[in-house]
Amino acid sequence: MPGGQAIWGATGRDREGRIWFGVSVSGSRERSAHLLRYEPATRSWSNQGNAIDQLRRSGLYRNGMGQVKIHSKIVTADDGWLYFASSDEDGENADGQIPPRWGGHLWRMRSADDRWQHVLAVPEGLVAAGAAGRYVYALGYWGHVLHQYDTLTGTSRRVTVGSVGGHVSRNFLSAVNGHAWVPRVQRGADGTFSAELVEFDGQLKEIARTPLEFYLGKGAPDSNHGITGIATLRDGRLAFTTARGHLYLVEPNAQAPAKVEAVGWFHPDGERYAPSLFAYGGANLLAGVTQRGSRFDWVVYELITRTSMATTLDTSALGGALLYGSVTRDDAGGSYLVGWAEASMGSPVPLALRVTPGP
Repeated sequence: MPGGQAIWGATGRDREGRIWFGVSVSGSRERSAHLLRYEPATRSWSNQGNAIDQLRRSGLYRNGMGQVKIHSKIVTADDGWLYFASSDEDGENADGQIPPRWGGHLWRMRSADDRWQHVLAVPEGLVAAGAAGRYVYALGYWGHVLHQYDTLTGTSRRVTVGSVGGHVSRNFLSAVNGHAWVPRVQRGADGTFSAELVEFDGQLKEIARTPLEFYLGKGAPDSNHGITGIATLRDGRLAFTTARGHLYLVEPNAQAPAKVEAVGWFHPDGERYAPSLFAYGGANLLAGVTQRGSRFDWVVYELITRTSMATTLDTSALGGALLYGSVTRDDAGGSYLVGWAEASMGSPVPLALRVTPGP
């Protein structure tokens, strides 16, 4: 598609097992992200529309408008609709002072249709989305603004969780009990930064905070991607990796705040960028990709023994490549990695890989 640049972790699956991808664009006059649908059984693709055309259909388009990114996951809520978010980058300031000119939009659609239904327009760029029982959440920047949409009443509300400068977590957590967990980053009086995971109930009431020792590294928070990989285990626990590659487990509780535990480094050799996470083997196995420099490893982590093993992923045939965050698997067990690869002219093009266990 014109200007197609990358898939920034925007993947999902519907109840029929089809896989969805949000493709972000760059340098295109259209300035509009697209939504693609993939049928694993037939290996066929279809274009399910783009954000600017859908804004026109909804009567919300204004001259010059852009929505260059679908960065969020594509999630299925209790009402059966697919939810995702688009956003713009025009005019945004990387130090966190100015949001994108055209803000962000929350959308929903039926899996068999190519017509999007507009749900919510917000001034922030929207970077992540999650389904939680009757609620759908979206995370906006700057400042980690958590938006909540109630699928039963059609109403929405918001709360500012808090962040510093241009720091934006690429993901957050949500669970079937309607709760959401969002990182808060603060600067202390002595100039040092700290991070904590804040739990919100379905009323957007803050009910717990847990320090995140392995969230921030030595660099500036602006260059840190926060929570990167996320996965839901079969027993209801939530797993996530930070950009530094540390694994955490969250155990939701219907009557009390969740238990949040720092498990250990995801990669057997310690700190690595960890952008993706997949749940395998019920409640015991996790897998995902880590990156150090130009090297990508496929890591399998066993939760019972808290040990992991890593195998190098050979990406040399792709030229330069970036494998970004994904959490999506198909019915046959394939895991989808997304990002970009270099085209023959050196500019990036969207990339999707399907990874299956070897013999």
